[in-house]
Amino acid sequence: MDEAHTSRSTPGATPEDALDAQIGYNLKRASAFALNDFAVELAEAALRPVTYGMLALIDEKPGIRAAELCRLLGMKSANMAPLLAELEERGLVERDDHAGDRRVQMLTLTQAAREAMPGLRRQVRRHEDRFLHRLTKKERATLLRLLRLIWTDEEG
Repeated sequence: MDEAHTSRSTPGATPEDALDAQIGYNLKRASAFALNDFAVELAEAALRPVTYGMLALIDEKPGIRAAELCRLLGMKSANMAPLLAELEERGLVERDDHAGDRRVQMLTLTQAAREAMPGLRRQVRRHEDRFLHRLTKKERATLLRLLRLIWTDEEG
């Protein structure tokens, strides 16, 4: 490890103070690595993690309300609206008014998107296998459980 990454150059610093010992720094590095690999894998589909996530959830829950999609993805509706418009313009998502309340939008995938999803899911699995190749199946499950503990209210 070079001196730039150690705490030895700062008087009173402990090994826990070193940048590469900080969880946030390591999460950021891992995230950047994963996002870059995702972009390469899904370049032809022109999907980002957020737009893929939207398609995957709509596929899992046809007719999902836009507000519920926002909640599940931890997004504000103001941020989701342009993404939904993009997916709709690309012919991947359809919005329909709820029969009982026209203010509520129900989301479904178009036929083209439904047909594309199995291939997209394979690409995402290939991406995850590639960037997690050094982890065993058990380590992957542990990593997933620990990450969920950070961002959800679920108890382990």
